[in-house]
Amino acid sequence: MIAAFKYEWQRLTTLASTWWITGSSIGVSVGFTFLVCMFMRLNLPGELKGDVSKDDSRFFLEAGMTQFSNVDPFYYLVAFAIAILGVLSWGHEYRHGMIRATLTAVPNRTAVWTAKFVTIGVWVAVVVLVSCLVSLLCTLLWFGSLDFDYDWGELFLSILQRVVFSVLVTWLVMAATELIRHQTFALVLLYLWPLGVENLLRLFFLIFGQFNQGINDAARFMPFNAGSRIIQDFSLINGYESVDGVFDTPLSALGGFIIFGGITALAMAGSLFSFRTRDA
Repeated sequence: MIAAFKYEWQRLTTLASTWWITGSSIGVSVGFTFLVCMFMRLNLPGELKGDVSKDDSRFFLEAGMTQFSNVDPFYYLVAFAIAILGVLSWGHEYRHGMIRATLTAVPNRTAVWTAKFVTIGVWVAVVVLVSCLVSLLCTLLWFGSLDFDYDWGELFLSILQRVVFSVLVTWLVMAATELIRHQTFALVLLYLWPLGVENLLRLFFLIFGQFNQGINDAARFMPFNAGSRIIQDFSLINGYESVDGVFDTPLSALGGFIIFGGITALAMAGSLFSFRTRDA
């Protein structure tokens, strides 16, 4: 097992694509925060001063730190950008025939599979943490004249939620890449499914939900729609939403984690079975 981790760490850190994708992911997320905060600061100077209420402080700090993903999870670009590493971790192996060299160096397939998922997962978690902290610094840089009410527990929980969401997204596309063994299609699927397929299904459910509310409510169980509830906790209409039950409408963060995490776990189990039984 140790040999598998050493091999995967060496592979991950010596590929130029790892550093390009990591740098771009952090740069895009922090750059977005910097530009939005700068725009607000320069165009609304009179309104942005003095004490800030607890709820407003929570919203501004969390929104700036996480690129407004508390309002819409698809603004959280870092999760979908860094997940590309998960696709490449398997895609490079199969596209260039390197999987045979990997299994020659480390014949234990379960160890190789585990090392890939754990190493990539830890890398993604660190990238998300760095992105959140630097984005928070950018927010405080532009809003330095505001007297925020800091709730460090809420901010820590917000970071933890983004780490969990990003790692699950990455693991899901990693599992899909191993199952289909096609790097390009897996990359397309990473964006096509949440942005295209699920949006069309949500529209379908919304239209037919006018005749049967149960159809519309079923949309909350779609993978990325459920996963988005891990990080989305603010509505532009209702503000911070209170959720009565785990699987009520809307889903709670725990409910979203159970559904999205369960789907990811099933895909990972399938990929492990596939990797252990199919030819390299």
